[in-house]
Amino acid sequence: MRDLYNSPNSCNYAPRRSVCQAAASIRGLLLLSHSVTLFHRRPPAAILTAMPEPQFTYPIFLGLEGRRALVVGGGKVALRKAEALARAGAEVRVVAPELAPQLRRDGRLECIGEPYAARHMKGMFLAVAAADDEAVNARVAADARAAGVLVNVVDRPALCDFIVPSVADRGRLLIAISTGGAAPSLARKTRERLEKEFGPEYARLLDALAEVRDRYKASGLPEAARRRLFERLTEEDILAAARGGKDALARAVEAAIGEVLG
Repeated sequence: MRDLYNSPNSCNYAPRRSVCQAAASIRGLLLLSHSVTLFHRRPPAAILTAMPEPQFTYPIFLGLEGRRALVVGGGKVALRKAEALARAGAEVRVVAPELAPQLRRDGRLECIGEPYAARHMKGMFLAVAAADDEAVNARVAADARAAGVLVNVVDRPALCDFIVPSVADRGRLLIAISTGGAAPSLARKTRERLEKEFGPEYARLLDALAEVRDRYKASGLPEAARRRLFERLTEEDILAAARGGKDALARAVEAAIGEVLG
């Protein structure tokens, strides 16, 4: 979950009880982020036949703003992966002999209509292999490891440095669910349940809290007062106001600030 108050990715400074307690209640079901496990390089044939199924146990959110990402493949899956990386701020290169029209129309993407080659990997931070040809995907995985690039191969966990979780997205609130590749359908169903519990009001609330945080970040407000303020702003009545819309939330937030700070 992204930073809201004082220290990055922390619930400790601004406890946000309603949010944090809800998150705690589903701990054990969720892996929050892209799980990353690194492996030794093997030739493509060995990767396909001998690599043990990895365990993705280290959750992490990656900052991709301005970083370069490669997607190999030109179909619907590649399109979905490329769009997600572009939304995260990555500079995305897509390589395939045939590219879906939607890929070419997306001005955020660098599209190269030719077969994948190792030179396409140069300068990349992250790579996704989404080609229809397993040999091509294996070559992408091997080239990525040789270049020190994190790689994901769609539907082949044994070739992956990381897997991409199912994500319940509510703006600044991101809840990522992973089953370690064991049951993607369970991850999807869990995400759907969470999307019902965590509605769009959470996006409105967190945007408002971020604005308050920016307002008081350099104000000289004592730490104890900041703690009290954000404790108050994450009570249930503020979340209820967020369900009523942006204007209702703004009134509730200002009233709570006056209540705490005078």
